[in-house]
Amino acid sequence: MKKIDFKKQLPKIVISILILFFVVGLSWGLKSVLELEGTMEPNVVKESLSPLPETKEEIISYVITAVKKAEEERPATSFSDTFGVDVDSIRTGDAQKTAEYIRAGIEEKLGALRGDISSDFGEDLSGKLWVPEIDPGEITSAELRYDYWKCPVCEKETDEKPQVCEECGTGEGFIRKYRDDYSITLHASDAVCPAPPASFFARNFHPFTQTQIDALIRDHENGWFTCRNGFSIAYRNVGICVVVNRLTDQIVSALYSVDCDFSADVTFTGKHAALNTQNVAFTVNEQAKFDFTWPGVSIATQELVLTPGQTDVLRAESPCENLTDEQLTWKSSDESIATVNHEGYVTAKHTTGKCYITVEYTFKGTKYTAQCPVSVKVSAEEIELSRRKLKLSVGDTYTLEAQVKPRKATIKTVTWYSENEEIAVVDPNGTITAKRSGAVGIYAVSDDGYFKATCHVEVEA
Repeated sequence: MKKIDFKKQLPKIVISILILFFVVGLSWGLKSVLELEGTMEPNVVKESLSPLPETKEEIISYVITAVKKAEEERPATSFSDTFGVDVDSIRTGDAQKTAEYIRAGIEEKLGALRGDISSDFGEDLSGKLWVPEIDPGEITSAELRYDYWKCPVCEKETDEKPQVCEECGTGEGFIRKYRDDYSITLHASDAVCPAPPASFFARNFHPFTQTQIDALIRDHENGWFTCRNGFSIAYRNVGICVVVNRLTDQIVSALYSVDCDFSADVTFTGKHAALNTQNVAFTVNEQAKFDFTWPGVSIATQELVLTPGQTDVLRAESPCENLTDEQLTWKSSDESIATVNHEGYVTAKHTTGKCYITVEYTFKGTKYTAQCPVSVKVSAEEIELSRRKLKLSVGDTYTLEAQVKPRKATIKTVTWYSENEEIAVVDPNGTITAKRSGAVGIYAVSDDGYFKATCHVEVEA
């Protein structure tokens, strides 16, 4: 029997072992990558401060209350009044270019008629703010929205649930989400648009008087034309769009929009006298908008996660002024978990758990606060299931096990879901019950980090 020379064979043995480790590691790595499903944040809806307005009457009442709240509490207010003339709406025979000149001048000068309605924090808004006076019978539709749809793959957001995501082509799994703001749109009937003193339009839109319009036109004649009988004006497409933060009932903006149809008999003069008298007509869209900024304080970080002994900093922000450390007071709800100094630096202790860091700020005699939750923990990094594929018969049960990694992770609990409960359901312990034939995904989401893992279940009759 030939004796083996181990010295000569040793390099080959080492290389073989290394290759084996490489192949096993590569296979394990590929398996881990293929099983990686990312995260799925739970769809938690923040509770509104007031009950959801549902009927037309409730929505109108909510809008009026929100505007009156601003009038009483006096946030900073900015106002803009923009006018856009629809060039395609200009109608005037042989004087088209001249009519467009008239249009451009009117568009510019209308914007100067309102004056400055803006105000700083605490300034009296009486007589400035347009407080709605609305009879529900004058409103043809009242729409309130705060939901939207999010693609599970590329996270594109759309107001309506799409059949297929325009961004990535995904056709299912869209998640319904909810914004912090209500977007409310009120449309008025054209029948209430003429402007006698008591009309909906006059009460809510503060229209220009005929005297103001006539003076504007005369100021713009410049020897080109005369318009002695003034313009006639008709109003339509009247709407009020209001955005309100539903968590605080504080109004964010109010937009008043209307189409104004102008018409007049214009007599051209000077070098344009040959055009004689012609009717000039065009449509102006007015958008008068109030934007509101409420005093307060906020923390830029929504949630702070620290490992034991780690330090990080929280930054406070306010729309009122640039904050300094001297203006702020920081506090921890539990200093055995985390402490905070006067500059907002948070230091985690060696006790895992959750506490709240609060900042206080006083402005014009009123104290405002903001909170940030702080979790001290060893974070979860992934989740594994005991089975990735499973076959069951109708009526069978099977309990899946979920393991959160790393082993030292502080929070190891998971939440179970079924993609189709008509085929199979799963209880909080991971026990699946097959109900009818078909294929369904049963998945677990870690309560820390929201890592997702799915078991594909086939149910046979």
